[in-house]
Amino acid sequence: MKTIKPSKPHEQGIPCFECETGALLPVLRDYTVEIRDGKKLTIPDVPMLECHACGDVVSGDDGNSYINAYLDKALNAITPEEVQGFLIKYNLTQKEAAQITGFGEKNISRWASGQHRPSESVSNFLRLLLADEAAFERLKRKLFNGSQTTFSYPQVERAPDEDEMEVIKQVDYAKLVEIGIVTETRKPTENPATTPASSR
Repeated sequence: MKTIKPSKPHEQGIPCFECETGALLPVLRDYTVEIRDGKKLTIPDVPMLECHACGDVVSGDDGNSYINAYLDKALNAITPEEVQGFLIKYNLTQKEAAQITGFGEKNISRWASGQHRPSESVSNFLRLLLADEAAFERLKRKLFNGSQTTFSYPQVERAPDEDEMEVIKQVDYAKLVEIGIVTETRKPTENPATTPASSR
């Protein structure tokens, strides 16, 4: 099936580009398209143009729009309008959107222009960011500022139990200080296993 942009319509249809003798007339035809993983999907009643003489079938603008709308709905794909709305809402260039989401600038551009259709999982992710400003801001901070969510826990002062004492006895604090893993805060003569917790 060919895709054309019909021109010069007349009373008997559009001249056929294949046989040049017939005319292309409006018809409704099922259209089968291959989707991901080799699976096929049949779209019913697609408006097309068919030559009454040679039978050649072409899809015009109406047919292409119908097919794209059907696939967007069937595959739950985010629309170009939604992608553009995402860029506008957060005042992003396509490059910035690519940096935040990690999807690549070319992909963002193709999705925003309708040249390609993202997967359902990608579509759902972008819709989540579009709907939830807090989720978007958390993702943006993580990628742009390198900040990670940190958690603080209350410090509880207590003496180590017997098992912890055994572990502490085996620790070579001088070596840890030497390689920079811990800061030297005790006198060399102090043994962490025997120093009271209240004095550490």
